[in-house]
Amino acid sequence: MQNNGVPQDFEAIKARLDEIVDAVNDDSIPLDDALDLYEEAVALGMRVSEVLEEGIKVDDAALDDPADAAGAATAAPADAQANAESTAE
Repeated sequence: MQNNGVPQDFEAIKARLDEIVDAVNDDSIPLDDALDLYEEAVALGMRVSEVLEEGIKVDDAALDDPADAAGAATAAPADAQANAESTAE
């Protein structure tokens, strides 16, 4: 599940970012290596943003599902009746 060496899911991206943080915290890392890791971290950040956007779109699509709307419509009359009864008392 890799695309050009970039992890494709949130957990894999987070794990790799944690590895990068550990590597960069090592004072003995050469500057060129640290810059390479920085560039990788930026690419991972862009990928995780895409992953999160995809997840939001999936969630939005699930909310727009007609089956969900039907479920909400059947629940609404019961809620309205309960509200009417509580205000009548």
